[in-house]
Amino acid sequence: MEIEGLIDELVLGEQFNLNQKEKERLLLKTILPQLELNKANVNINAMYNKLGLDINKIKTLEKVPYIPVNMFKCFELRVCNIEQVVRVLQSSATTTGIPSKIYLDKKTSIRQTQGLISTLSSFIGNTRRPMLIVDNEDSNKKGDSITARGAAIRGVSTFSSKNFYIMNKEKEELKLNIDKLRDFERKYKEEEVLVYGFTYILWSKFLKVLKQDGIKLDIPKLRLLHSGGWKKLTYEKVEKKVFSETASEIFNTSVDNIIDFYGMVEQAGVVFIDCKYGNKHVPNFAEIIIRDVQTLEEVKFGGTGFIEVMSILGTSYPSQAILTEDIGEFIGIDDCPCGRHGKYFRFKSRVDKAEIRGCGDTFAEREVGR
Repeated sequence: MEIEGLIDELVLGEQFNLNQKEKERLLLKTILPQLELNKANVNINAMYNKLGLDINKIKTLEKVPYIPVNMFKCFELRVCNIEQVVRVLQSSATTTGIPSKIYLDKKTSIRQTQGLISTLSSFIGNTRRPMLIVDNEDSNKKGDSITARGAAIRGVSTFSSKNFYIMNKEKEELKLNIDKLRDFERKYKEEEVLVYGFTYILWSKFLKVLKQDGIKLDIPKLRLLHSGGWKKLTYEKVEKKVFSETASEIFNTSVDNIIDFYGMVEQAGVVFIDCKYGNKHVPNFAEIIIRDVQTLEEVKFGGTGFIEVMSILGTSYPSQAILTEDIGEFIGIDDCPCGRHGKYFRFKSRVDKAEIRGCGDTFAEREVGR
């Protein structure tokens, strides 16, 4: 019960207020008992045995054994009974055709939602607002299984008073419905609203289309949240600054209202959002470790490497430490000018030869291949 209470405190309480030393102490206290529960899965237990893991000897978060993200494509990494599973999250279909499958029990699903709300509230407040979704309604179909794209929309929709989808689906291709967009603008141009979409879809099917047609909107009080698909935009020489400035110009809003965040289906509920200084911050219930691509040791300030994402949200699958194929830069600890405590970093890229595994990137790959 003590551990359960600590998890609730870290997830439901104010975020970004713990200094790094205290945060690491609390996370380690929480994660170690969860590692014991992971042994219920034969694949994880085999990995622990091969590592010669003695959980009692783990004294730092860096020493917590991580799971390479591709293991979720190759194995069923469920640590709860099958009858306890309430939803299965799936990454987008990739070139291999094998998605990651993340099994959620009720407790994990609830905590992931709570974690997302706690994190986003720090950046956009708690007020529910009309939400413009730059996607098609089919991307968020109800069911026991849901894609990462749908999970992201559903998560951000927690802050929505009403959802408005503005993309039509024509033979698997997304097309902007300008009439729906203008109708939303007429109704809510004077109000505070949310806009959400995957980065690549926002750029290729929305912002670029409006810019080419010379169309501008007047929705100055919006907050635009976006994530996913940066790899293809990098190939197209579209930098974050260009994306944000184009979006602010199209919507007639401040560039500070264009907010990029980083997340992954394997760590649903954990998102890293840019502050106004361009740094991504880690909530109290999660952690990141940037590991050198050669040695896999944690890098020093200013170093780059694989992003490992840690979380205490999961009881139905091993969320405690997952090593991604993404590259990040370790910027600092406890001293960001925005005032948020803990580690902060910047997303750099996906590994050049890594499989394109993000939802936005998968969409981009399909579009380019047409």
